[in-house]
Amino acid sequence: MDNYTLLTFLMLALALALFVAEVFIPSGGVIVTAALICLGVSIWCAVKAWWQTDQMVWWWSYILAVVLLIPAVIIGAFSLLPRTEFGRNLLVEPQNPEELKPYVEEEEHLSQLVGKVGKTVTLLNPAGIVVVDGERYHCESEGIIVDRGETVRVLSVKGNRLVVRRVPQEESGEPPASSSPSSPSPDQEQLDFDLPA
Repeated sequence: MDNYTLLTFLMLALALALFVAEVFIPSGGVIVTAALICLGVSIWCAVKAWWQTDQMVWWWSYILAVVLLIPAVIIGAFSLLPRTEFGRNLLVEPQNPEELKPYVEEEEHLSQLVGKVGKTVTLLNPAGIVVVDGERYHCESEGIIVDRGETVRVLSVKGNRLVVRRVPQEESGEPPASSSPSSPSPDQEQLDFDLPA
């Protein structure tokens, strides 16, 4: 076997290995370019080894092997990819509907609260906690700050949160807050403490 014949097979094997590597290591075309260069060198060596001599059987056998091997190797690499750890991480499989079921049930439960009235447990700035029908839920206002203890109405569901709006005191049926409270709130006591005498 002369040097050209040996180089023909070595360069073809290297080109096929690089095509497989491109499937597993995305390089933006760098590895494919190297594979095509190796394939070109292999073809040039095949011309020198067989085309310019009377060994045309080897030449046509080589061409047939190239035409069959390159697609087979690439298709084989793509079919092998999902069976590897790298391939499973790269190709995200769709979620099983059974895994999504709890979220669907939670969304249905939250959608049943639309239109109901509750009370804020925390300051909504704009997100916080609200109690509706005796249960605590994450919620958010429509972009405005709502004080703690305010009556709110559930407008819609946004993901796993309720969207709420403050209910005016006339509609909520609660007595208006006294303008001069009998005992100061903890915040007011803190302010009084911090102010110099």
